[in-house]
Amino acid sequence: MYEKERGNNMKKMMTKLAVIFALILMVVPMNLASAKTLEQIKEEGKLVVGTSADYPPFEWVILDENGDSKIVGIDVDIAQLIADEIGVELVMEDMPFDSLIPSVISGRIDMTIAGMTYTEERAKQIDFSEQYHQSVSNFVVLAGEEGKYTKVEDFDGLKIGVQKGTVQEQMVTENLPNAEVVSMQKTGLLIEALKTNKVDAIFIDDIVTIEFVAVNEGQIAVVADVVFENPEQGKAVALAKDNKELLELVNKVVLEAVESGKITEFIEANVSLQASSNEESDEEGLDEETAEESDEDSE
Repeated sequence: MYEKERGNNMKKMMTKLAVIFALILMVVPMNLASAKTLEQIKEEGKLVVGTSADYPPFEWVILDENGDSKIVGIDVDIAQLIADEIGVELVMEDMPFDSLIPSVISGRIDMTIAGMTYTEERAKQIDFSEQYHQSVSNFVVLAGEEGKYTKVEDFDGLKIGVQKGTVQEQMVTENLPNAEVVSMQKTGLLIEALKTNKVDAIFIDDIVTIEFVAVNEGQIAVVADVVFENPEQGKAVALAKDNKELLELVNKVVLEAVESGKITEFIEANVSLQASSNEESDEEGLDEETAEESDEDSE
């Protein structure tokens, strides 16, 4: 009797273990999907690059001549250089900034080029290429208030808006212990939060502030001379760990682009493109206002 009961218990235990093992087999491949090698990318014929397309002039969305959405920007131009070097089609994937590193690790994307700054913490999870651009971050406040701030400490205790998952979020959190950090997915949301007094200031990349301040002229302004110590932030391509052959190719492309002046050309071209896009948007807005006034006059 005892032996029979013992045997039944063993069967139940083995059945449970089998179920658990089966569940592990189902889950592990999804969580540990490996990044593609350079050879696999060549075989598939496409390079999938992740970005967060709300960060002009690095990446943003415009409508092409057919009225279709298209991601453009400095980082897209760099991605195209890499795809051309490999000899494959470029596929850009737009996603929230804080999803980029997990997507690289999981293999959903082959790399990310998104104005991402090298940090030691990020480098524990992913590999970075040689840097292609150095920048600093600026505080942006409502126009007319920029004179109130002369040092970083003036922002401590205030509501500071930052993009979620960025180095700016980390810098504010670490350096302004009394500030209320308000993290948002998109840079555009930060601008609106500032304009509607939901935050006292926002903290974003300097080259990005140029575009947003130009679009919102007279409404927001840069606090130009207030920066953290060691303010330079190097932007780089990010790839999965230990993908040596692909990293070597990316480094080759990036270094050649920097040394030849192509990166500078990309910056100038995309700043110009963003400016022209803003002008077109303003003209469309004026046309709509004129049409509305005409309708009112005819009523």
